[in-house]
Amino acid sequence: MRPKTRLQHKVVAANERLLPLTKKQEMWAFHHCLDHFAFRTKSGKTTCLDCGHQWEESNKKTCRCPMCGIKLKIKNTLQRKHKDSSYYSILTTQDGLQVQRVFLMKANYHKGKEADYYSIEVARYWIDDNGRTEVTALRRTLGHYLDSFVFDGNLELRKDNYVYRRIADCKVYPYYSSTPKLKRNGMVGSLAEIEPVCLIKALLTDSRAETMFKAGRKTDLNYFLQHTMYFDTYWNVYKIVMRNRYQISDISLWMDYIHLLERCGKDIHNSHYICPSDLKAAHDHYQEKVRIIREREERDAQRKKAMENESLFREMKGKFFGLSFTDGLIVVSVLESVDEYYKEGNALHHCVGQSEYYLKPKSLVLSARIDNKRIETVELSLETFKVLQSRGLCNQDTEFHERIISLVQKNVRKIRQRMIV
Repeated sequence: MRPKTRLQHKVVAANERLLPLTKKQEMWAFHHCLDHFAFRTKSGKTTCLDCGHQWEESNKKTCRCPMCGIKLKIKNTLQRKHKDSSYYSILTTQDGLQVQRVFLMKANYHKGKEADYYSIEVARYWIDDNGRTEVTALRRTLGHYLDSFVFDGNLELRKDNYVYRRIADCKVYPYYSSTPKLKRNGMVGSLAEIEPVCLIKALLTDSRAETMFKAGRKTDLNYFLQHTMYFDTYWNVYKIVMRNRYQISDISLWMDYIHLLERCGKDIHNSHYICPSDLKAAHDHYQEKVRIIREREERDAQRKKAMENESLFREMKGKFFGLSFTDGLIVVSVLESVDEYYKEGNALHHCVGQSEYYLKPKSLVLSARIDNKRIETVELSLETFKVLQSRGLCNQDTEFHERIISLVQKNVRKIRQRMIV
């Protein structure tokens, strides 16, 4: 792609002047971005795949290598080889531009030998002080896999797309440099797992993001950057929270709570309501009130309304009907009717029905069950394909919480295929 704009010409010139990846940066990525295993045989002989050291280990699931000190997950197997890969990035500056450099690390492990790993730079995001972005990256081949790159190619100017944005949302090396304007706007310290490009653009163009980041409310900022509509609608409400120095324990639960307050006709600009001492108890209290209000209002018109919603729901989500996947124990399935949303909410005592999640066009709600018993309800973003929330009984996490999220993320490709059809 030939450069056309002034920024593109500047990016192409700066693209050739970046320094190579350092050994320290690559070692950080190896230790923090990959899983680390020890293989154990039936006799108890355990081998660290990082350094190759062997020793006797009892029936533990995790341990630390006596030689290199790395924390390891123990796997009982006769397997001798293992491969792993992960994306990571570093933030730096070049010619007055902020740069996110994205690398693909590949590691080869062989039992009894020291691990062999190397990194390949696949993409660079360039951001100027006005928040405009350009991408230089390796060319991609056709296919569904994210890492289908031509690895012997050059990092050249490319059009931004979903793949580059997806792989750029990865762990970031904690020691980074930023442009003077970003430093002024608060970009120092941990990024708190916020997508780097999204955060940088927000800090450069949105004073609200700057305010929240400087105040240390990074988790809340991450939520609002993923839900920009809520950012615009409830910013004045959130400012009251900040003025009262109220710490929100669960931002997605708090946002649902604000919706419930509105539904009950409460003043959401009153700190008495929006800063409860016990967020979960207050949420449950008003959820019950909303349920009573809804029953009273819809006693006569409920059937007609449900039919109207059913028609709209099927139009929006019909292409996902029948979608289900399992890991052998947990079965995750798409909710296929408005009635199922209400049954799910009533069974688990949360607001997936009352808050009309079935009318949200940019998310998909699934039910995780074991032996047909509801365990958690999962909301997946149809924009970022990330799990926005997964709620069990009374909005509590269950012992299967992480396993459910992992199962959904592993099957995102099936959902994306339904959107393409």
